[in-house]
Amino acid sequence: ALPYRLLAPEPRTLRPAAPHFAIKPGSQVNHVHSCITMQAMIRTELIPTITIATLLLIAACAPAQSADLSALSGSWVLNEDASGTLSAEVNLLKTEERDYQSEYGSSDSNEKPDPFGKRRFGDKDWQTRRSGLVSSASVVTRQMLQCETIKLYVADRIVVAYDGKVKRLVNPNPAGRVYSATGKGVSTDAVGQTLAYLDDAAFVIETRTNSAERLAERFELTDDDVLKITATLKNPEWRREIEFVRYFVRE
Repeated sequence: ALPYRLLAPEPRTLRPAAPHFAIKPGSQVNHVHSCITMQAMIRTELIPTITIATLLLIAACAPAQSADLSALSGSWVLNEDASGTLSAEVNLLKTEERDYQSEYGSSDSNEKPDPFGKRRFGDKDWQTRRSGLVSSASVVTRQMLQCETIKLYVADRIVVAYDGKVKRLVNPNPAGRVYSATGKGVSTDAVGQTLAYLDDAAFVIETRTNSAERLAERFELTDDDVLKITATLKNPEWRREIEFVRYFVRE
């Protein structure tokens, strides 16, 4: 066996730090030292810039924050005096059509001027199959756009009840009006095909009804705590769309 003193590690001693020595100006060593110091300073200055750029990139790539629409929840009653009506807009269409036929006869001829061309919509081509008198909106559309009460429940999904006759459950997209060519993002219910999304402090429900109508409803809360619903409707039998606003107060 080896003696114990040979197995035990020798004690370590700390060496004193190397003495500081001065670098003569103009020497090669001084030049190298200056370059290293300058590079260190540049890298130190770049750190805040890189950090800010990284944070901006993360913020840009982060998912959009959902608007807080919980204030829309509740029971609402129509303010008839301040609201437009579906029947008034449809009657205006019928008046325009009647006046047109009185002057030009049947409206089926493509050689005759468009009765709506000089109105606020200009010469826009609506690509509709126009024939006969102005037809009424479908039953389910009338039930929604002529309702006197609306109940809203806003959570991850939104429940809309029109007079208790039509109920809809939608899941609005917080990223806005986004959908794919294959129809991803569009849901189907008893009313038709629906695209729902958030738009600033409002949510929008676009629907292609089972009667081929194009209906858009924009729900938003005014500064006076009034529910404002902007409805836009395009019937395939009409040459232009109609738009009107309805206002509801809390029940």
